[in-house]
Amino acid sequence: MSTKFKGIKKGIKSEVSAYDLFYDNEIAANRLGETVLLTSGAFLILVFILTVSGVFPLSLKTILPPTIYGVIAIVILVFISRKAERKTWWLKYLIVSCMVLVYAGLDTMLTHKAAIMMVLPAVFSSRYYSKRLTDFTIVLSTVAFLISAYLGAEKGMIDLNIVTMPEGVTFTSTGGFLGTAVKNANPSLEMLRKNTLLYAYLPKWMMFFIAAIISRNIARTGRNMVINQHEKDKKTQAMKTELDLASKIQLSFLPNTFPAYPDREEFDIYASMHAAKEVGGDFFDFFFIDKDHLALVVADVSGKGIPAALYMMGSKILIKVQLMNLRDPAKVLSRINKIICSQNHEQMFVTIWLGVLDVNSGKVIACNAGHEYPILMKKGHDFELIKDSHGLVIGGLNTSAYENYEFVMETGDKLFLYTDGLPEACDLNNKMFGFEGTLKALNEFKDGSPEQILNGVNVRMKEYVGDAECFDDVTMLCIEKK
Repeated sequence: MSTKFKGIKKGIKSEVSAYDLFYDNEIAANRLGETVLLTSGAFLILVFILTVSGVFPLSLKTILPPTIYGVIAIVILVFISRKAERKTWWLKYLIVSCMVLVYAGLDTMLTHKAAIMMVLPAVFSSRYYSKRLTDFTIVLSTVAFLISAYLGAEKGMIDLNIVTMPEGVTFTSTGGFLGTAVKNANPSLEMLRKNTLLYAYLPKWMMFFIAAIISRNIARTGRNMVINQHEKDKKTQAMKTELDLASKIQLSFLPNTFPAYPDREEFDIYASMHAAKEVGGDFFDFFFIDKDHLALVVADVSGKGIPAALYMMGSKILIKVQLMNLRDPAKVLSRINKIICSQNHEQMFVTIWLGVLDVNSGKVIACNAGHEYPILMKKGHDFELIKDSHGLVIGGLNTSAYENYEFVMETGDKLFLYTDGLPEACDLNNKMFGFEGTLKALNEFKDGSPEQILNGVNVRMKEYVGDAECFDDVTMLCIEKK
C-alpha cells in the first residue's frame, strides 16, 4: 500500500513539474475540451428532443437520467474550468472524465449506434501529450462503457442483429419501431445482456483498443517532440546569450568612444562596424604609436561568425603589437603574414589596409594586403578612389611581399576606409551597391563631419538594399585632417 501511494505521489509530482513546459498547450486543450463538452451537451438535448418527438424508440424514463446528469456534469465542469481560468494541471483529468461519463450515458441510450463515443475521449486525451492521462482515459473508458453496454441491453435501443429468440416465435408489429415489437415479445434479459456484450461491446472495444494504441503513441510522440523542442530552444537561447556576450566582447576590443581624442585638434575621426551575424570578421582600429603618429587599420577576415571573430581578435592584437615595435606598415604585414601562415590550419585569411598618419604634416605611409581601395577627398573636390598596389591577403602565402606607398592629407582632406560589405551590398534583384553607389553617397555628404559622412552612407546603403538580407559585415572609417 505504501509503494502504491508513493507511485501515485510520484506521478502527481511528475505532472506538476511538467506543467510549466506544457502550460500553453494545456490551456489550449482545456479550451477545446470545453467546446467539445458544450457541443456534446447540445447533442444530449437533441437526443432528448428526438425521443420526445418519437424519432428515437426510447422511453422518457430511459432518456431522462443520462440527459440530466450529463448536462449538469458539463455545466459544472465548464464552470470549474472557467473559474480556474483553464490553468490548473488537474483540470484535464476532470475534462476527460466528464467526457467518458457523458458519452457512456449516450451509449446507454443508443447502445450499438454510439460506437464512436467510446473512442472520442481517448483520442482527445492525446491532445494533452500526456501518456499518463491517456492511460487513465483508456482504463476509465473500458470500465464505463462496459457498464453502459450492460445497462443499455435493458434500457437502450435494441439492435435486432443481436437478438436471438426461441424457434417459432413470431414478431407482430402494429407500426412504429421493430425494437418495440421485440420488447413486446418479452425476450430474455440475460440473453440481451450477453448478446449486447458479445456482439456490441466487444467489436466496439476492439475498435477502441486500436484507437487507444494510436492515442498513446500520439501522446508519447507529441510529448517527446515538445520536450526535444524545449531542449533545442534552451540550447538556442544559451547560444544566443553566448553570441550576445561574444558580440559585446568583440565590440569592446574596438575603439567605441567618440570623439576619440577630444584634446587633439589635428584631426577628427569616426568609425563603425555592422556585423551580418551576431559577431563578425571585420574590424577597425586606430591608436597612437607615439604622440605624432596615428595608426589606421581596417581589415576583413574570411568567413563569418565565431571563427571569424576569433581570427579577427588575434589579427588585431598582432597588428598593434608589431606596429608598436616595427612602425613600418609593410614590415608589419610581412611579419604578421609569416606568423599566421605558420599556424593557419583552417586556411583562413584576412585583408588589411594599414596606414600611419603623421598628424602634423599629414603624410600617410600605407600598405594594402588584398583590401579594398581607400577613398580620398581633397578639400574642395569629390571623393575619389586611390588605386593603390595590392599585396596578397594575409594568411595566403608565407613568402608574400608587401610594399609601402605614400600620400599627403592637407587641411580639410578626408580619408574613407571600408570593407567589401559596403560596395557588395545587394538589393532584392541581387544588384550590388557598388563603387558608384559608394562614391555617390560619399559625395552627397562630403561637407559633413566624419560621423555625418558614415551615417549618411549607411542610410543610403540601407535604402538601396531595402528588404534584402545582409550577408556581409560592413565596416567604415573616416578621418579628416584639421
